[in-house]
Amino acid sequence: MRSRSDSSCGCGSTDFGNRIKIREAALWLSAVLVLLAGGARSASARVHASIVVDAQTGRILEASNPDSLCYPASLTKLMTLYLTFQQLRQGKLTLAQELPVSEYAASQPPTKLYLRPGETISVKSAILGITTRSANDAAVVLAEAIGGSETKFAELMNEKARELGMAHTTFRNASGLPNLYQKTTARDMSKLALAILDDFPQYYHYFSVRSFRFHGRTIYGHDHLLVRYPGVDGMKTGFTDASGFNIVTSAVRHGRRLVGVVMGGKTAASRDRQMIALLNRGFAREQAEGLTLAAAESSPKPEINRKTPANAVVDRSEDTPSGSEWVVQVGGTFRSPYRVKRVLRSAMNSAPAALKDATPIVVKLRHGRYYARFTDVGRAHAVQACSALRSRRFTCVAYEEPPSGRDIASQTE
Repeated sequence: MRSRSDSSCGCGSTDFGNRIKIREAALWLSAVLVLLAGGARSASARVHASIVVDAQTGRILEASNPDSLCYPASLTKLMTLYLTFQQLRQGKLTLAQELPVSEYAASQPPTKLYLRPGETISVKSAILGITTRSANDAAVVLAEAIGGSETKFAELMNEKARELGMAHTTFRNASGLPNLYQKTTARDMSKLALAILDDFPQYYHYFSVRSFRFHGRTIYGHDHLLVRYPGVDGMKTGFTDASGFNIVTSAVRHGRRLVGVVMGGKTAASRDRQMIALLNRGFAREQAEGLTLAAAESSPKPEINRKTPANAVVDRSEDTPSGSEWVVQVGGTFRSPYRVKRVLRSAMNSAPAALKDATPIVVKLRHGRYYARFTDVGRAHAVQACSALRSRRFTCVAYEEPPSGRDIASQTE
């Protein structure tokens, strides 16, 4: 009969199996000590936060404590997957590629796939292990493959968070296991979810997988909204004692996609109910406003030959002259050029008639921030664009560009 230590480590050495058990016990003890430390919140002191966002425009439909710091728990794995998808797109990883399982990865506490040191797992299976079981061992396997170590990978996570405008998020590990310094906000998590949707649509379907076969077993997922709420097609759940029950959800209805975030739920059931209520209110609001906007824009629009493709975005520095007569600026300043491009695309979708012949540009400022602007716009279309965008709750200013090309930062912030 096979010993318990053999089955847990996958080798014939009892001493080796005991070392694995000791390492797992140490990790569990560390997690418990973190939760008992003075800085950890008790269940009664958890922050409850939520937000629901229009994925097309980035517009916030409803929010409660969106910038309060919370423990992300396994929502952390959304960034682990973002960086994995980036490696796949760049050709540095392939879905079929087998990755080695280190002793450290195998020793992660549950939830996990119970990978054994020395075996391998494909990138695809590791992704599915995360999107369904929220496997901590699979997350570390990916982290080590990409960053060399989980610590180095966490540095990459934080770099990407800054690029995406997640100003209040700090990552310390790839899994979301308890760490007092690993914090995020509901708003930042919505930004990460939108970035995954925008940047990696070819991989998004992994979030809708409810189960998969692995090593002869069926691995089931935790996200019950995939079957409970029509239109939900993914994202991620998370839980630790300190965080409470968290969830990021994306859903489509009537052609509109919403992204919702709930942090600090008391139970999984109450968290899911709160998300359902958020989505219901968000979709009701979107439908009502969509009918109003459709009525306002029902008159026929003249066809104009476009000089720049609708989805093309031009990068320019602050000093680059545009030669346009009027400029439409959307929002204030942004930390990330990726966010600017998403805002520009969303603005074009929200005011297609007015911006049909406009050129979207990313303007880089000297202090490392960015503007979202449209040039090559006539006065009438500039005014029309801002009117349409303001009705969709964008901040917008239209102005005639002076010959000197002076900046108008003071007018827009």
